Amino acid sequence: MKLTTTSKYYTISFLFAGIFWSLLQLCQIEFPNIIFFLTAYVWHFALVTPGLKENVMTKHHKLSFLAVVVRMNHYLQIFINLKRIPYGSSIIRAISPAIFTFILFVVGGTGNILFTLLGSFCFELVYQIVKKKTKLYDSQSLNPLEHISDLNTPLVILNEEKIHE
Repeated sequence: MKLTTTSKYYTISFLFAGIFWSLLQLCQIEFPNIIFFLTAYVWHFALVTPGLKENVMTKHHKLSFLAVVVRMNHYLQIFINLKRIPYGSSIIRAISPAIFTFILFVVGGTGNILFTLLGSFCFELVYQIVKKKTKLYDSQSLNPLEHISDLNTPLVILNEEKIHE
């Protein structure tokens, strides 16, 4: 059975999410910290999912939380220029989940923001390792964790948004 690129991406990412979750459970980490970790992990997972950016920029998904996350990352990529720094786009992707979990921490009063950074780091580590290990996949198929660069993909601005800008 041959999996599509997106299916391979989902399988690899969720497999490692389960492994990290199990390790956190074995270490008896408090529940809010696990939630912060998984929030950052899934946030990064969503941002680099192949083809997701194009799909959420439609009129149907314009006001969804996922569209807000993708746009926030796109604008951060534009305004914060870290092209010369290795893994600069990974650093920029870690900003928005850190802000989000900081707001959750302020409202809820529990949790440790460092677990958000750990979740970001763990996903990016898996992402970079699998991206470099192209031997795991057919030479004809793309690496499932490769995606179009955030800056190379044009952001679709809908007509209603152009009016408000």
